Formats: sequence, C-alpha cells, structure tokens
Amino acid sequence: MRRQDRRVHTYLLTLFFEVLISYIFNQLFYCETSKAALTSMPYQCQELILYGSVFADNLQDLERRLTGLCDPGSTEFHEHDLSFSLRTGTDPDVTIRLRRRFNVDSFTSHQWQFRYIGGPEPDQKCPVIVRKVIDSIAYSHLMMDFVKTLGLRMDYEYIAKGTVWTNGRMKVVISQIQRTEKAGHYDQSNLKRFADSYLVEISACLPDSAEYSATAKQLRDFADQLLPLVEMEKVDYWRK
Repeated sequence: MRRQDRRVHTYLLTLFFEVLISYIFNQLFYCETSKAALTSMPYQCQELILYGSVFADNLQDLERRLTGLCDPGSTEFHEHDLSFSLRTGTDPDVTIRLRRRFNVDSFTSHQWQFRYIGGPEPDQKCPVIVRKVIDSIAYSHLMMDFVKTLGLRMDYEYIAKGTVWTNGRMKVVISQIQRTEKAGHYDQSNLKRFADSYLVEISACLPDSAEYSATAKQLRDFADQLLPLVEMEKVDYWRK
C-alpha cells in the first residue's frame, strides 16, 4: 500500500471509530437491551495525562501527601480492564478499552465502559500527554461478539484495584495491577500481582477544542509536588 493511501486508510479508520462510539454504538445495542436499563451518553474530550509508579513501601507516604493536596475524601474501585487494538499500518494503532466493575461473586455483570483512545497530539513542548478520548456506557451480554465483529484484537487484560483522589478538575488514580494466569478465570487463586509497585495516573479532561496549555502546566506542577515519592512522566506508551 502506498504511503498516501495508507494515511487515507488510517484517517478513515479513526473517523469510523469516532462516529461509532458517539452514535452507532448506542443504536446497535438499543434493540437488544430494550427491556434493560441502558445508559449510554458518549462524551468526547481531550485527556491530559501523566504516568508513574510507586513502590509498595512508599504507598502510605504518597497517600498522606495526596490527602493534604487533594479535595476531601477519596473513592475506592475494583475493575476488570481489557485493551483491544486495530492495526492501521502506521503507529499508533486504534485503541479501544473495555472496563467493568470486578466482583468475583457476580462476574456476569454486563454493564461496560467503552472507551476510544486516539493518538497523542504531536506537541513535543507540551509537558503532558494530550489525546482524544470518547466514552460510552452500555449494557450488553454480547460485548465480546461485538468487538470481534469489528476486527479488534485483544492485546491484554488486567484487574485494577485502587483509590481515586480529585483536585478540582484533576484526577489522581493509584492502582494495584493483577493479571490472570488462566484466561477467562478470575478467582483469587488465578490472580497474581504484576509487580511490587502501584501504577499512578494523574489526568484532567477538557472540551475537545479547548486550549490545553494552561491545564497542562497545572497538571505538571501538581505532579512535581509528589516528588521524590513518585516521578510522573510523559511516557511514550504508543511506541513499540
């Protein structure tokens, strides 16, 4: 495939997924779930994000610092995440993530968060990652069949358990990552910690066309207040 044709192909694929998440996705599941409560409100925004990790020995110190820096209170979560991709011939691939609440006692829950993650903005001077995201919530027991029909390939899955803090529009997520040793089996005997550290994410969302420079600086300044416990970085996660 010629370079120009490949770029056009990539653009059309990306456009397709944006339209899919924001409109067609809702229509596809409407008939199937007419007897169930279906909440699906697509939300498109720019997400600004930094990544880091903290050793388990330093976790309590980091939590105490966040308690002082963030809004009062925090929220715990326990979720099952699956990451899918569609090869476009150029980097980065189209990324789709599925997420649902994890509960080993009632794992048949069919309520999903469906997230499209666009490629990062090519802004080398920006101190954070800037990318387009589109979120939908849907209820369906055919979600896996749906993603297979789209030609998506699952890259990995994991269980995340942790805590969320907020500081204004900023969100701080600390999570312990577990993987299953046997695909499709999520009882505790099959779940193993991925590492002796916790993933740290600091993010903020802005309207799709909003100027992001000021918020990016605020995010970076906030992240620097967590040094030396955790160093938040603009990680090139899309490079392979």
